[in-house]
Amino acid sequence: MARGHMLTVCLMSVMLALSMSHFAESALQEGFYSAMCPQAEATLYNTLKDLTVNDPDLPAVLLRLHFHDCFVRGCDASVLLDVPKSEKTAPPNARLEGFNAVDRLKSAVESLCPGVVSCADILAFAARDSVVLTGGPGYNVPAGRRDGRVSSATEASKFLPDAQSKVPGLVANFANQGLSVEDMVVLSGAHTIGEAACHHIDSRIYDYPSKSGVDPNIPADYAKKLKKKCRERGLKDRTFDLDTSTDHKFDSQYYTNLIAKKGLLVSDQALFDDKSTKPLVEKHKKQAVFFEAFAKAMVKMGNIQVLEGTQGQIRKSCRSVNK
Repeated sequence: MARGHMLTVCLMSVMLALSMSHFAESALQEGFYSAMCPQAEATLYNTLKDLTVNDPDLPAVLLRLHFHDCFVRGCDASVLLDVPKSEKTAPPNARLEGFNAVDRLKSAVESLCPGVVSCADILAFAARDSVVLTGGPGYNVPAGRRDGRVSSATEASKFLPDAQSKVPGLVANFANQGLSVEDMVVLSGAHTIGEAACHHIDSRIYDYPSKSGVDPNIPADYAKKLKKKCRERGLKDRTFDLDTSTDHKFDSQYYTNLIAKKGLLVSDQALFDDKSTKPLVEKHKKQAVFFEAFAKAMVKMGNIQVLEGTQGQIRKSCRSVNK
């Protein structure tokens, strides 16, 4: 083989390896802290349980925080950093909350085992525990993530899914993270808890290209509720439950709502309205099926571009990089 051809083949192999590294399996382990900090997971769960007593919305907040972290630079807790032009400052993260709760969780494990449990792992554990505390499935969380040193608002705006997205855009967005179409539909089921700002549905109840400005596919009773709560365009300080039937319960009601045309966001209802994903919505309205799939999809998402060993650090404060 000619030397030039061999060089070309080698370069192509290197490029392929680099392109696949984004989706490569990590070396995260279940029970990662069993020897180094055996009470870590139990302490995090109990601390979150106590916090939830006075803030029943916290589980949905922390679940969303983990999603928004993993979709930007991978699951590295970069979303928690307080630095100029950080992910927190990006428009898609304008209503992101839960940072004080993460501080409490970090403090709880630091008092047990200083410098051992990463902020990225805390987010992953907190997401799982949030699901459990609201009635959803428990699952083992592989751990061993390290915390990143960079946080970019530009990257957050580029990679986070948009509430106005239709299925092709959502599929492409999730595929960029190594997640399948079914993963996308299943992980969207996290909208069984939580809420969204009213301005995200302006396009459905005020600005839809119809005589009334309301999307005619929305049932009249649901549209009336939406307009009563979101009484005018552009409201960013008022919210509406993503699931009005069982808003604080993690269940499969989200999919039942979509079938009844009562998905809140454009990106929610699109999953049922698009013929390519409609069968997946119908499949996961069965709670046992959804719970099993959700647990697997969360573990898969939690493996996105994780930092290990010397690639990252274990922050002393989740809000700042170690000096």
